[in-house]
Amino acid sequence: MEIEYRPYQARSMVNRLKHVDDWFWVSYTLNPYRGCAHLCVYCDARDNQYGLSATFEQVVYYKENAVEVLERQLPRLKRGIVGTGGVCDAYQPIEVERRITRRILEMLAQHRFPVEVLTKSDLVLRDLDVLQEINNVAWAGVLFTITTFDPVVTRRFEPYAPSPEQRLAALERVAEAGLTTGVMLCPYLPGISDDEAHLEEVVRRAKGAGAQFVLHGGLTLKKGPQKTRFLEALERYYPHLLPRYEQLYSTGFSPQGEYSCRVGQLVREVCRRHGMPDRMSRPILPGEEFVINKRIAEKLFLRAYEMGLEEGTGYRIWAYRKAAWTVDEWPESIAKLYADRGEAGLRELPGIGRSLAREITGWLKESAVEVLGANHG
Repeated sequence: MEIEYRPYQARSMVNRLKHVDDWFWVSYTLNPYRGCAHLCVYCDARDNQYGLSATFEQVVYYKENAVEVLERQLPRLKRGIVGTGGVCDAYQPIEVERRITRRILEMLAQHRFPVEVLTKSDLVLRDLDVLQEINNVAWAGVLFTITTFDPVVTRRFEPYAPSPEQRLAALERVAEAGLTTGVMLCPYLPGISDDEAHLEEVVRRAKGAGAQFVLHGGLTLKKGPQKTRFLEALERYYPHLLPRYEQLYSTGFSPQGEYSCRVGQLVREVCRRHGMPDRMSRPILPGEEFVINKRIAEKLFLRAYEMGLEEGTGYRIWAYRKAAWTVDEWPESIAKLYADRGEAGLRELPGIGRSLAREITGWLKESAVEVLGANHG
């Protein structure tokens, strides 16, 4: 398909998240391009909320002033991981010519900002030197989206992206370079690529290539251009699945809870079978303040994730997430707070009740034992 490329004048390059993202651990997002020439059929960047729906199949906008805008923004920002590729791939074909992503990485390296790239392209290997430079002064990670290795499915739903085989080979190179790397197994498609054989092949091959984790998630179908485009492909290639999708997505843009939990548990079991984490360990940046807060918040986020897989009640999941945000953003060490005031001090934190305070106390004691053991080792 012929894609037109047009220049775009960005007013801002970095979007600050309200809270840290507990899947990718990014505090900021950044997109060098608006639109994506990979044209994956399931992509929710088509959704109206991004303002791309009208031209998604025809035009990609490149932010020709990206570096100048970023240079003005970075000095005013607290250091945190900048994530790119969450909406539109930073390594789509136009990047070969425009090199906007590379110049952005060079700017991030200059300001010692950590970065995380999520991509479907092996073009990221071109910038491995800059990513290693960032990793030396801060932290850098590269994640590759691989939903299946089935060539028929990828041809139908990811027609213009580099092949999964190319992505896996690139992941192996990134792992050899010493960067954090893993696979984003998302979305798995109901009735198409969500069976154990498809999922296991991705996990097994990711592990063999050096991936350190496999994140996973299902398909969202947002009402409007994204859902319409996907259902058109479904009707063409898998018409017998239309009733199933109608039932699965009858109440919203995510599949009904039982399905999400069942497939999520299956992926987790496959990952455990291969000794592969299904969550990404939180990076700790050089000179990070209140590391214990970050680690305790990570444990709270993990509990919320696990409860979601086990069909836990929404209010309990929400309680853990709110507690995680509180701990993560608290302006002093909660270890010191506990040392000074005990469990009662923890209960004074917003959203931390008696049971959560008790759980956090246990983790703080475990951390103290680990530190003591390390000091005597």
